[in-house]
Amino acid sequence: MRIAAEEVRAIIGKYSDMVLKIAYQNTRDLYESEDIVQEVFLALFSRPLIKDEEHLKAWLIRVTLNKSRSFLRSARRKVLPLDESLAPAERLAPEPSFTRDDVLEQLFSLPEAERNALYLHYYEGYSAKEIGKFLKRSENAVYILLSRGRAKLKELLKEDEDD
Repeated sequence: MRIAAEEVRAIIGKYSDMVLKIAYQNTRDLYESEDIVQEVFLALFSRPLIKDEEHLKAWLIRVTLNKSRSFLRSARRKVLPLDESLAPAERLAPEPSFTRDDVLEQLFSLPEAERNALYLHYYEGYSAKEIGKFLKRSENAVYILLSRGRAKLKELLKEDEDD
C-alpha cells in the first residue's frame, strides 16, 4: 500500500518537531538528532501506516527513544565533526526553534529516565501510566521518577538563581 505524498507531509509536519526535541534532549547533539528524525520517519514509512493518532504518536516516541539510546551506545558518537574549529558548544547549539528556557536547559542535566519522564509528562502531556509504557516501567516507578526529577530540577534552578 502506497502512502500519498500529502499524507507523508502532514505526518512529518505534525510530528517532526516533537521527534527532534525528544532526540535532542536525549543526545544533546543537534546533528545526530536530525539524523534520528530521518531514521524514525524512514522506519515509519517503510511499514504499514498506523492510522490511530494516539498509537502513531506513541510509536514515534518509543522509536525515537530507542534510536537515541542506540546512538548513545554506538561508537559513532566518539567521532568528531568535520569542522573542529568550532567550539563544542557551537557545534551542539540547538536551532532557534528550541526555547532557551532555564527549565528545559536544566532538564538536560538530569539522568535519562527522570529527564524523559518529565519531558513526556510536562511537554507532551502524557500520564504516568502512558509514560510507563514508553519507558517500560510501572506507573508507580514513573511517579517516583517524576518526583525525584522535580526535586532535582528545583535544586538546579535554585543553584542557578543563587549564582
